[in-house]
Amino acid sequence: MRFDEHELLELQKKIGMQAVLSSRRSPEQIKYIAGFDVAFVGGQMVCAAVVLDFKTLTVVERKHSVGRPQMPYISGFRAFRDGPAIIQTYYDIEHEPDVLMVSGHGVAHQNKCGLATYVGVELEKPAIGVAKSLTNGKIEGSGVLVDNEVRGVLLQTRQHAKSVIVSPGHLMSISDAASVVQHCIIPPHKLPEPLHAAHKVARQVLAQLMHGDVKVEESDDFEEGGLEEFNKMVL
Repeated sequence: MRFDEHELLELQKKIGMQAVLSSRRSPEQIKYIAGFDVAFVGGQMVCAAVVLDFKTLTVVERKHSVGRPQMPYISGFRAFRDGPAIIQTYYDIEHEPDVLMVSGHGVAHQNKCGLATYVGVELEKPAIGVAKSLTNGKIEGSGVLVDNEVRGVLLQTRQHAKSVIVSPGHLMSISDAASVVQHCIIPPHKLPEPLHAAHKVARQVLAQLMHGDVKVEESDDFEEGGLEEFNKMVL
């Protein structure tokens, strides 16, 4: 299947323009936070979601979906591949999260449309992106600059470890995004706990897939665009 990168670019710009970088609520008002992780084995895609009590960082819910992505990885357009799976898995969550956290960028993206922005704008939810490396822009001090605009911050979550890049995706200020991520760090983990826990769930499902414990039928495709209903498999 071929994809028109010009059309994706225009859509990216439209989504990025909708990003709001002010917080809907303060970190103290957050009850639940959800972390999402996306992983692949062969042509299959696993999306794991874990909901945590924000104050205690205890897990209250785990969900995951397995399917086939409708779009391959294209540099700069990862949100269009991973985003639909995250959105559809979100709809299966029973504990409504106040904040979403994904592994990737938010507005620290050339067109302000990293994975956290795509998901946050589509769901109209506060969203935060946490990334291990910079794909656009530059670092000045602790700030992440793209087109000479501060769009994120470096955050050292573990001593002697490389800092992670935190950028809001939607309905979240940069400072509040950093505060939320900092609160979610449980030593010695480098990643904030919502992402660490979701990563563990995704790897467990991948292990089952690799051992043939799960089979994915042709009907289990993640829908292109991410908002339509899709057939998902929950173990």
